[in-house]
Amino acid sequence: MVKRNWGAFLTGAADNGEPNQPQRPLDPPVPGTPGAPPSQVSDRPLYPPARARRPVTRVARPASASPASATVEPVIYDATGQAQVPIALPDHEAPPGAVLVAGIDPGGTEWVLEDDPEAFPLVDPRYDHEDKNWVRYRTSWGGFLRFIAFVLFSIWLVFVVRDRVYSWVDGQIEPAGLQGTEAFEFVIPTGASTNNVATSLEGANVIQNATVFRYWLRCEGELTITGFLGCDTEVTFQAGEYELYENMEFEDIVSTFEGGPIPEVFVRFNVPEGLRLSEIVDRLVAVNENFDRAEILNALRSPNLVSDFYAPGPDAPASLALEGTLFPASYDVNEDDVYDESKFLQRMADTFDERFQSLLGELGRDPAILELGLSDYEVIVIASLIEEEAKVDVDRPRMARAIFNRLAQGIPLQIDATVYYAAGKSFTEPLFQSDLDAESPWNTYTTEGIPPTPIAAPGEAALRAALAPADGDWIFWARTDEGGTVGAHTFSVTLAEHNDAVAVCRELGYCG
Repeated sequence: MVKRNWGAFLTGAADNGEPNQPQRPLDPPVPGTPGAPPSQVSDRPLYPPARARRPVTRVARPASASPASATVEPVIYDATGQAQVPIALPDHEAPPGAVLVAGIDPGGTEWVLEDDPEAFPLVDPRYDHEDKNWVRYRTSWGGFLRFIAFVLFSIWLVFVVRDRVYSWVDGQIEPAGLQGTEAFEFVIPTGASTNNVATSLEGANVIQNATVFRYWLRCEGELTITGFLGCDTEVTFQAGEYELYENMEFEDIVSTFEGGPIPEVFVRFNVPEGLRLSEIVDRLVAVNENFDRAEILNALRSPNLVSDFYAPGPDAPASLALEGTLFPASYDVNEDDVYDESKFLQRMADTFDERFQSLLGELGRDPAILELGLSDYEVIVIASLIEEEAKVDVDRPRMARAIFNRLAQGIPLQIDATVYYAAGKSFTEPLFQSDLDAESPWNTYTTEGIPPTPIAAPGEAALRAALAPADGDWIFWARTDEGGTVGAHTFSVTLAEHNDAVAVCRELGYCG
């Protein structure tokens, strides 16, 4: 039995594992045994030198020139003694036209087996129907025809698969189903990549396959099986909110994104400088009717809502942790956030930290701050004093220097704004001697140094002045509307100069 490899199967060539080597032919019948021809056998080689070739059917013919002279066909017996017609496939590698001796009949005619291309091929007598590895030999054209059939089938299969793939991709780009009728908001977060957007679109059922959408974008809408690997167009979308529908076409999605997000509606809240924490609460309730006072107070008690620079002294109560560290400014608030008190307060606290950190990077710290060993939180406290006392921008840096000079010399600050804070009074109320004499950590008339917490929310100008004060030896100041500027102060080095300034202050009605 002859086994074949894949190439032999296609071409029909025999393959016994040793190419170009002759197969061992069928053993010739032994004279005197059933199925054997007469003992007279020609001495010509039974099997001439062989080379690989396709098998053919061989037919017994008389060796004489006149086949008609042979009137009796040779008789060959099988193992059971039954006579058989001398036609077989005894050799599968003999060269074309080989003549093999079949035997001599009783009449003396020599018979040979010759190739007969027109004869009907017979089954190899060695065929065993129980042998599962047996390979039927084919005609000389069988392998070539099978190869052609295999090629044609492969081409057909490629076209079928290609058509199926293109049909499926087209179904993703232009969905066959109806587009959704109810629009919904689709948000592209800031910094989201194209892959993130595609994944979110699939999750929202706007598209069915994120991978196809990504490659479609990279290929600029010309997606092909062979070309998509070479597509490298980068597409980005503007962050914001969009109105989309389920089951949308890719073109419609991109058109919506290119049109830009839905314009946000903002509400502006203005929180001025110099407000105490309690006044900020009143202000927020006043400027936004959607804020609830109880919710604001509850948010202020959150331990997570605190400035990075908060470093209170021993006398600072926890309820004032945010005093002076909510940045005063005008805020544009999205209409979706006008109901969220905690989020807005967190925004104010984060803004303060960002602005003060930026000023530290820009201005650094004055040498007096380092000499006095003041912390950043204490600088913020000084900035709040400046915010409450100074009325014009030009006074703030000079007032900061005067405060540092008094601290360096151990002189009480004696700032009226701290007395108002300690007494819980507004600036429209009068101060009495009892207020000036009251013992309080915030009363700088009775307590040396600076208060334990800010007394108001300082703005950027006051913070700048505290970090970078003007140069001078001033120790005193009094409001005199100096230079005709309403609210301006006169700064003095000596007590005599200060008394003169106080006299002017009293004439103007600013000093008691």
